[in-house]
Amino acid sequence: MAGAWKFAALAFAAVAACAAAGEVALLGACPGEDSSKEMRIVWHSESPSCAISYRTGNGPFLPAKCKMTRTPVEYTGMKDYCLFRAELGNLRPGTKYEYKVESGGASSAVHSFRTAGSGGAFNFLWMGDVHSTASRPAKMKMVERLLAGAESAAAKRGGIGFILFSGDGVKHGQTYSCWRQWDECRAATDYMVAAIPGNKEYYRDEGKKRWHDRWFTSARNNPPNGAPGLGATYWFLYGGVLFVGVDTLAEEGLEMDGEVRRTAVARQVEWFDRVASSQKGKFRYIVVFQHYPYFGKSGPSGYGRYEQWREVFDRHGVDFALSGDSHSYVRTKPLRGGTERADGTVYVVCPEIDSYVEEPSLVQGDGLVAKYDNNGSSYGACWFSVDRKEMTMHYLSPGGKECDSVTVKARPRTR
Repeated sequence: MAGAWKFAALAFAAVAACAAAGEVALLGACPGEDSSKEMRIVWHSESPSCAISYRTGNGPFLPAKCKMTRTPVEYTGMKDYCLFRAELGNLRPGTKYEYKVESGGASSAVHSFRTAGSGGAFNFLWMGDVHSTASRPAKMKMVERLLAGAESAAAKRGGIGFILFSGDGVKHGQTYSCWRQWDECRAATDYMVAAIPGNKEYYRDEGKKRWHDRWFTSARNNPPNGAPGLGATYWFLYGGVLFVGVDTLAEEGLEMDGEVRRTAVARQVEWFDRVASSQKGKFRYIVVFQHYPYFGKSGPSGYGRYEQWREVFDRHGVDFALSGDSHSYVRTKPLRGGTERADGTVYVVCPEIDSYVEEPSLVQGDGLVAKYDNNGSSYGACWFSVDRKEMTMHYLSPGGKECDSVTVKARPRTR
């Protein structure tokens, strides 16, 4: 089993000492730029001395030799943890890996991820708006329930490969207990998670102001290939799909450079244009995911910046533009130039995750937008099946019902 680890850490101005004990927190896998052979691991530890090992199948765990740095991180209500990041390369495509961290004499639980295969067929689960908090543990049980439902639905097609998340995973980004709720959830322990921040990850108690992406980026290890000055943005390739994560909160981040805030959307549009152009020939589909919705039930949403994105999406043939925040499932027909066309982009708002099991109802289905609702919100998640010919999104309710689906065909893409 070939593999090479590299370690890096995110620097903050605050300085704290790491304790000598060995607890490991927020251990998880994030996508590598090419997720068929790369994966990125993140964790927090009380110990300044950590070692990581991994395996395939039932073989022994093999230690990864590495040079490691560490950086203190700060959340409300946390211990003196340090942030660790690792990059794993030279992996086998289409392979399940297990990994664990030894920290101060203690061992973490065993986690796993699956690299992208070369055949072009896979499935992934899309979630958003969990708002994890210690006062609502039932929300995490619903995450588990929806994951199990997607696994069952996708079982005959090879199972779920990874989880895509469009923001607001936690209720208070600066509060450590909200993040710690994810530690034992199978979404975090059994899968690679590709996430983008929502307004709750930028959240700050004092005055309820949006703050900075530092809490989100301290809990993730996404590829450092984002738009200039916008560290929460990134892209990755998985199974012939180009996934692009957009940060719709950057123009509200109070600690960010003023010029970056003013030009945040334009920077990301230009960056997306460069990425999609430079990666031609490596993907059959494009999926963009962000937090604020491009569309509401009545049409384009200003704060999702549909008008600023639609031209570049049309030019590169984006298949799905995924978003969240409004807590009700909305999807458009394929749109190009603002009108329905078979070669257009499907814009979707994901349902929220809560403890409710109510089945959503179709409350609006005419025109360009379909909206599913139940007393102001809709609940559930979506799983996607992908192959070389088509990609289908399936809206799965908490009760296990497929409420809606939409399919896009693979389109010709010139190199």
